[in-house]
Amino acid sequence: MFARMPVFSVQGHATRHQPAERGTIRLTVQFRGENRASVLAHAARVHADVVDRAKAHVAGGAATWWGSQAVLAWAFDEWVKPSPNVDQVKVRRFRAGADVQVKFQDFAALAAWAAEVAAIEGVAVNGITWALTDARRDGLQRDVRADAARDSVERARAYADALGYGDVRLLALFEDGLRPHVSGGGGGIGTGMRGAPPPAGGAQAFEMRPDDIVVTAAVTADFEAV
Repeated sequence: MFARMPVFSVQGHATRHQPAERGTIRLTVQFRGENRASVLAHAARVHADVVDRAKAHVAGGAATWWGSQAVLAWAFDEWVKPSPNVDQVKVRRFRAGADVQVKFQDFAALAAWAAEVAAIEGVAVNGITWALTDARRDGLQRDVRADAARDSVERARAYADALGYGDVRLLALFEDGLRPHVSGGGGGIGTGMRGAPPPAGGAQAFEMRPDDIVVTAAVTADFEAV
């Protein structure tokens, strides 16, 4: 009878860092007031101005894409107190606005434009999303998956060598979260941003440097000593 060879269950991990290649700025144009037509007209004018500026950056090559919702108006009720001795009364008011997004590949132009539009009345900069191009992201994901698989092989071989066995052969490999009855540890793509918010009341560009995009992969694998 042949003795059963030991099985080594290991994890494999891999991480790569890549500078961001795209930055998508998210803006909101919004106004409020008591006259629906006036609020809607004001929001439409500012929205058209922001969109024209976005189109100019795309045409000039600093940005690769822009998108926006239509300008909409909606009503809301607000309770106000006309004076200290008068009870609150309900007042019908209106908001109008739309969101705008612009994807930049020129980060200096992005920083300048963020400060520029933040100085426009009725415009709020909601944030910037950093990303890679699709081709770069897909290539890095393939690379880290292969790195994670190789890491699992090295770990299994190290255990086998330490215990006096020879090489190992793969029995099963699971992507993160796919091994039955075991929860995943997390893998994928993440990023952050370094930089101050746009300065209020001026259009001078602010310093901004995105963190690297972090691409990770994790596997678990079973190997048998040979």
